[in-house]
Amino acid sequence: MNRLFLLVVAILVLTGCQTAPEARWYKGNLHTHTFWSDGDDFPEQVTQWYVDNGYAFLAISDHNTIADGERWLSIPESHSRFDTFQRYLANSPEGWAEWEQRTDTVRVRLKTWEEYSARFQDEGRFLMMRAEEVSDGFDGKPIHVNATNIAEYVEPQHGGSVVEVMQNNVNAILSQGERLQRRVMPHINHPNFIWAIRADELAMVDGERFFEVFNGHPLVYNDGDSFRHGMEKTWDVVNTIRLRDGRPLMFGIGTDDSHHYQELAPGRANVGRGWVMVQAEALNPDAILKAMDEGSFYASSGVTLSDVAYDGESYRVVVEPEEGVSYTIEFYGTDADHDPAPVAVNDPETGELITYRYSDDVGRLLQRTTGIEASFAVAPDLLYVRARVVSDKVMDNPVVEGEQEKAWTQPVLPGIPR
Repeated sequence: MNRLFLLVVAILVLTGCQTAPEARWYKGNLHTHTFWSDGDDFPEQVTQWYVDNGYAFLAISDHNTIADGERWLSIPESHSRFDTFQRYLANSPEGWAEWEQRTDTVRVRLKTWEEYSARFQDEGRFLMMRAEEVSDGFDGKPIHVNATNIAEYVEPQHGGSVVEVMQNNVNAILSQGERLQRRVMPHINHPNFIWAIRADELAMVDGERFFEVFNGHPLVYNDGDSFRHGMEKTWDVVNTIRLRDGRPLMFGIGTDDSHHYQELAPGRANVGRGWVMVQAEALNPDAILKAMDEGSFYASSGVTLSDVAYDGESYRVVVEPEEGVSYTIEFYGTDADHDPAPVAVNDPETGELITYRYSDDVGRLLQRTTGIEASFAVAPDLLYVRARVVSDKVMDNPVVEGEQEKAWTQPVLPGIPR
């Protein structure tokens, strides 16, 4: 009897006290280009860079393609790409590269996503997710939506306005996920690229939870200009509007949007400038995207955080410091009773609407702390709170000369722990 009792207790302990896997931080980039569209290197070379530089996951998101079918690249021996081709040969396993000589030109077959991803997938160590930058537009404005972890090509859907184009493409991405019963993630790319998307337009998209608060391309104007808000202010405007309209929070991600791998310079779209750090229970698409859906990640251009925690009352951020570097932790938010009251900005020459500008009370600075740790009490009279960490270290290869390394945590709601 005693033995039976002890056996039952042992079984109950083993089966009833199992805990969920401990979440870990995973570094990844979700916006990258190769020879399959307008990048200047082979997907294997691009992927190898991310593997070698400590990333845990990568989504190569070439424009309007998912890298399937047969495609050959012709490279004249006199072209600078011939050196890229020779490096590709030197770095490829024996028998991997498929190419043929044509007089003074070589033709190289681009490996499909199934081929090159299989070469780098390493369970628990490196994850590749299939992606596409669905590249569309309206009235001369480029409207690009990244589709992560898709299985099929997404045709650009078009539409009769900026909002409609975004909405139609987001719907197409999400409907593929529903149809195939897989978790997918759309995110709006670089709103300030050719000043395509205003904050009030971005706020109107249903089903979309993500946009690029930082993009490493030199032509996306992360900091705005004298007329238009930068991405951080845009983020605050978007969430102020969305929460008042009953929509969920929009989260901010960091990406490289890398195109150029042969020359590292501020005027080029290079690797290693922006990424996300995701706190997930496993390194697989479902776990990574689930954590992002829950806001369990931060964006970075160089700063690493050791902890981000919110219990519904206190929002805590802790930096993993680098020797000799100083940090400032800032909290931003909008008061619940504040009326955004946008002001129209018109083109001084044509009189046409350029954008809307919002007061400093939208996304106002709530607290600034110098050091590697800070906490902020999130009062119920705030719509939301987000944090930014700024270091005094300049990025190794900045988008803009002198740009400092930063990190951006996700907004939280009063009284709702994460």
